Parts: sequence; structure tokens; C-alpha cells
Amino acid sequence: MKKYLAIILILVLAALLRIVALDKFPIGLNADEAALGYNAYSLIQTGKDEHGATWPLVFRSFDDYKLPLYVYLDIPFVAAFGLNIWSVRLPSALLGVASVFLVYLLVNALKIFSDKKKDRAFALVSAFILATSPWHLQFSRGGWEVNVATFLLILGVYCFIKGLKNSKYLLLFSLSLALSLYTYPTARIVAPLLVVALIMIYRRTLFKKENTKGIVVAAIIGLALVIPVAFQLLSKEGQSRFSGVSIFADTGPLSYVLEQRRTSAHPNSIITKIEYNRYTAYTGYFLKNYLSHYSPNFLFISGDVIDRSRVPGFGQTYSVLSVFAVLGLIFLFIKSSPGKKVILFWFLFSPIAAALTFQSPHALRSQNEVIPLSIITAFGIVLLAGFLLKFKNKIPFAIISLGFVIVLLFQFKGYLYSYYVTYPDELPMAWQYGFSQIAAYTQANYARYDKIIISDRYDQPYILIAFFQKYPPQLLQKELVMGPIDNFGFSTGRSFGKYEFRKINYDQDKMLPNTLLVSADEKVDDSKVINTIKSPSGITLFKFISTK
Repeated sequence: MKKYLAIILILVLAALLRIVALDKFPIGLNADEAALGYNAYSLIQTGKDEHGATWPLVFRSFDDYKLPLYVYLDIPFVAAFGLNIWSVRLPSALLGVASVFLVYLLVNALKIFSDKKKDRAFALVSAFILATSPWHLQFSRGGWEVNVATFLLILGVYCFIKGLKNSKYLLLFSLSLALSLYTYPTARIVAPLLVVALIMIYRRTLFKKENTKGIVVAAIIGLALVIPVAFQLLSKEGQSRFSGVSIFADTGPLSYVLEQRRTSAHPNSIITKIEYNRYTAYTGYFLKNYLSHYSPNFLFISGDVIDRSRVPGFGQTYSVLSVFAVLGLIFLFIKSSPGKKVILFWFLFSPIAAALTFQSPHALRSQNEVIPLSIITAFGIVLLAGFLLKFKNKIPFAIISLGFVIVLLFQFKGYLYSYYVTYPDELPMAWQYGFSQIAAYTQANYARYDKIIISDRYDQPYILIAFFQKYPPQLLQKELVMGPIDNFGFSTGRSFGKYEFRKINYDQDKMLPNTLLVSADEKVDDSKVINTIKSPSGITLFKFISTK
């Protein structure tokens, strides 16, 4: 028991940080979480999703065509606990804790130090860093498909390493990485790259006679699971989401090329055409996006610009760890070994999918980067500790260790304060706070009005109302009216039942008979307001006006 006490304590810490008050923090519920939970609820009730599709392999949702695995994972939780915030987020939180344990197992299995004691210390430090990582915590405490994808990627890599000695693990390797393709789009790029890298790194050990049966079975099962994905990627639905968010949807680079050619002294020369063309422009755009995911500002200082993906005042990880991350990365290139190559290649592959989109750096789409980053950082810590412990005088080790621990604890405490206090006060609408109250008020007064109009200022209000009211899926499937698809490939739910979701035009809407208006930041007559919803800091977020 004593042997496992350290990892048990780390897992307890990981669980506390991910599960306690999960239904209260982050404050509110975002529309994507609501869509995942409601579609699980709809399948339980009717065997169909919100749009009436029977047990689909891709969910239309907001015409962003969500991949199915999270919805199906959520079904037993919704069945057991009901449709609520807790049941939607719990699968991600539990897999977040499991990911911490898998990192411990993976680092141990890689045997980078070829020393049992050092490898175990390395594994424990890696698990601790991931357990307390702001990046990993952010996406473990919400209903995020990407967190499931990251779990499956770790599981797949671990099972591959184990499969080198016991080919039975190769089947689980194949299943894990194939299933990751049904979680979140970025896995459809990262997973195949990891497969290729693992095979190339360990080809001599892998392709042994005794592994032949395991390889064949794993390949057949993996291929069977991948074939539907290939058909999805070739379909209109499969291409619509990427076409809306890809770098090629941004015409800025092409406009730049045309402007440079127009102002060039020799616009039609071969040199000009080679220097300025769509291929060089978008290649440069991709490289810029790619490198942005390794920028100190993103990783250690301010993090993602998207409020839902970070907390105020912190990067994706603690700044005190930056020195160790750099040190660990440098030493990955020294005396290269198969285990080091796995970590390095994963670190290099992790942001490729995110770099292909026009919003970069993007913490959500590159979330799997937190795994090699945590391991690399732990590598740097263990290397420095090992170096200092070689000296007879242990005072430098004690001073540096104490200073590091004090700063890390200070930053960790600051992060927790920011997450649980500052974040809800400053950015309540990052998680669409207030819609549970809107749903409760409008449900209680539903019979009093002929029509209820709710502002569409915030993302997809229709699914939040359906979620919090547990609106009967049989009715929603018949009544839901979606709007036209926008430039990014999304459509918005515009109405069901008595509800309409659109911008409030008060001068016109006040003339509607027997209507309840729920405004966000639209201008209304405050003297007519009958109810309000305020943020935790006391700012008015929504106003209710009756036209009776």
C-alpha cells in the first residue's frame, strides 16, 4: 500500500479538483454542453436526437455536426441522475481523473531513465502536473468532447507500448485510437499521426513473429471502425464544419497576395508569382498558427483569448513551470531514445489540427498538447533534481526545491481563487450564466403568454431552454425551426412551442399582444421591466418585459 500511496494521493487531488461543485463551477452551462446532454436525454426518451434522427453516428445539432461518442457516453449518466449540469459534465470529469492515472502508467511504461526508481518519480511528477494543470482542469470540469478524445489518445499510446511485449494490448490500442475519431475533429488528425509515429519508432520491436496475430486483429478491428469515419469526411456534413472554421475560409491571406501583386513593380513576373501566391500565403498562415501554440504568452502568461477556455490572469499552465518545460524539451534531443521520441513527436503533432483553423492559438482544439507538455515539464524537474542531488552539499537542492514549491503553491492558490471567485464575477456569460433562471421563470409563466421572445445575443438559447425545462423531445422534434446556415457553417434554433429566439427590437416588439420579452443588451424601457437576472457580481444580464 505504501508503494502506491503517492499516486493514490495525486488521484484523490485530481478527483477533488475535477468533481467537487461540478454543477456550480464553471458557473452556468454553455450551449454545446446543453446540446450533448439534451440529445442524450432525447435518445433515452425517443431513440432519436433533437432533429428526429434515429441513433445517429453524427448529430446535426447546430448544423456543426457533432461527433457521437460523448452523447452516447452521457446516456447512462443522464439516465441515472436526470438531465442536469452534473450528469452532463461528470463523464468528462471522471475521464479527466482517469487521464492523470494513464499518464502515470504511460511514463512508467516508456522507461526513459531505464531506472525503476527514477522512472517512477518521473511518472509521479508527470501525473501531479497534469492533475493540477489549468489547461486540463478547464476542459475536465465542462462537458467537452475534446477531453474524451485526449483520454483515448493517452490510452491508445499506453496500450501500444504495452502491446510491444503483450500483443493482446494492441487490440485496445486500435480500439482507443479508432474511437477517438468519434469524439472531436482534432483527433482525426492527431490520432493517425500518432499511429504512424509509434509504428516508425518501434517498428523493429513491433513486427516480430509473435506479434503477427495481435497486429492483424488490431488492424482489422481498427479498419472496421475507421471506414464510417472516412465516409463521414467525404460527406457534405463532414466537410461543412471544417470548411467554416478552416484557414481557407479566411480570405485575408488571399487578399494580401492580390494586394502585393498589384503593388509590385513586376506583377506578372515569375519571381513575384512564386513569392506571392495562395500556396505560400496559406502555408505561412498555417505556420504562424502552429507556432503560436508554443508561444510563452499562450502557454505561461495569458492563455487563450476565448473566455470559455481560460481563467483571468493565467496561461494554459503555471509560469513557474516554464523553465522546467524548456529544460525538459532540450534534453529530449540529447541521447535520443524511443520513449523520448514518442513524447517529442506528440508535442510536435498536438497543435496541427488547431493550426488548420483561423482561430489560433486555440486551447480547445489543441488540448491534447497538455499531455506531452506536462511530461516534458516533469522531465525537466526530475533532471534538475537529479543533477542537484549528485552534490554532497544538499543546501542548493533544498533552497531551489523550497523556492519552487512556494512559488508553485502561490500560483496554484491564485489559480483556484481566479477560477472560483474572479472568473464567475468577471466572465459569467462565458458559460451563458442566467439561462437556468430564464428557463425556470418562463416555464412558470408559460400559460400566461401567447408568445415568449428570448434574445439570441448569446449562443443557441433554444437548446438551453430545452435543456433546463426538460422540454419533451417528442415535441421538440416536431416543433423546432432552425435558421439559415451562416458563414461559419452554423445555424441557430429560432423557435419551438411559444418560444422565439431572436434580437429584441423593443420599439416594434412592445406592440405585440400578450408577449413576454427577455432582453440581453438590447435597449428597452426600464420602467416596464418586471423581472431581472443579475450576475454574481450584481450586473444585470437579462430583463423581462410583459406587453400585457
